[in-house]
Amino acid sequence: MGRELQKKKNRSSISKVRQKPKSKKRVNPRSNPIIEANWDPSLTLAQNYRQLGLLSKLNARSGGVEKSLVEAKQEQISGKPSHDPLGLQTSSAKTLLPGEAKVERDPETGAILRVIQAQPSKPNPLNDPLNDLSDEDGEDSDTNGKDSTMVVKQLEAASSMVVKPRARQQSTREEEWIARLVDKYGDDYKRMMRDKKLNPYQQTEADIARRVKKWKARNESSEI
Repeated sequence: MGRELQKKKNRSSISKVRQKPKSKKRVNPRSNPIIEANWDPSLTLAQNYRQLGLLSKLNARSGGVEKSLVEAKQEQISGKPSHDPLGLQTSSAKTLLPGEAKVERDPETGAILRVIQAQPSKPNPLNDPLNDLSDEDGEDSDTNGKDSTMVVKQLEAASSMVVKPRARQQSTREEEWIARLVDKYGDDYKRMMRDKKLNPYQQTEADIARRVKKWKARNESSEI
């Protein structure tokens, strides 16, 4: 019976759900000498990036926030969480929704003292609690507004350096091949192109002329 059920399951048109394997790619701090010199292997990725003044994620965080030692001690003393445990700040807790207003009255007479209007914000028709978090805010918002660290300044200085592209050099075999063409045909590039033995890869006339010109310029400079 079990074998018949297994055959029926194999013939089913419903595809099996397979989870994607987790990526085993790890951050390699040795890819940059400045990062490698200031990397602390005893810290986590987020802690290292925060210490260096960098961001480990470009988008806003969607989960919890790692508690610092000071916050943990304050919670133990007071018995209350120092911040939202999910790291979310909903608009209904601090600000008013668009189109709403708050009226402050005198507790004794009930007269209206002032009317607080809602501050203009991004449209949020679905009341998404993550709407107030800008996409441009990084995970480590505490680094924003502060002076750049020494590591960031070194990285900026390294990125501002202009690296001149290195010109391609002719190999020894290419120089020998050009020398044989020049010895046989001189400056007749059309005959060089038609020679199937010396030009087996059918280089064009313009390409051969460019190579010969570069070869002559190098030989002249070496003779001087």
